[in-house]
Amino acid sequence: MNRLISLAALLTCAAAATGCAGPDLVMANPVTSGSVPQNHVIKKHGYAENQNGLPPGSMSDEAIIEQADGSQFCTKVVLKELSAIDLTAAEIKVTSSNGKVLQPTLTAEPPTSHSYEGLVPHREQTGTHTTCKGEGDSVVCNTEPVYTTTMIRGQVDVFESRGRLCAANKGLLTNETKDLSLKISTPTARPGAWGVGHGSKSVTFRWAFQ
Repeated sequence: MNRLISLAALLTCAAAATGCAGPDLVMANPVTSGSVPQNHVIKKHGYAENQNGLPPGSMSDEAIIEQADGSQFCTKVVLKELSAIDLTAAEIKVTSSNGKVLQPTLTAEPPTSHSYEGLVPHREQTGTHTTCKGEGDSVVCNTEPVYTTTMIRGQVDVFESRGRLCAANKGLLTNETKDLSLKISTPTARPGAWGVGHGSKSVTFRWAFQ
């Protein structure tokens, strides 16, 4: 049965391979129990939703372990962003407290998008600004427009990418495994900082076993 993160899990996180961020969900060890319990992890992005006037949950990332036994580990993921995501270009790592790191095989579905009525930036000229400087015996002035950006109602597209990740177990998950993490880092179609290159998205899903 799933339960809230225990104090013991928090106290031992320093020794865990997945770091001290704490698990998103605590569940029975599927190798020990012989079955995979409910383990749906949802990573909310409330700030981005509020900034863009989107409904709650519209940008949440999701992951669920579908298979975890002595032979194979498989996870289904759903990633959402304000620009297109190419999962096939992602760096994906599955790490467990056993010290094992695997690069799983990805089967990606074609990306989709959903349009919402949200908030979009609107830039308009609100005045001018004049600067003057001396050049010899004369003064040269330059007037430039001043712009203000506000958020107005408009169409906001949320892009969704789905995929299934599988890897041979090879000691990743055993009866002794305490925790496991799935990290996905991928470029997006949105321009990067200062308009250079591509933007990026990184999300980590964490499970702890009891």
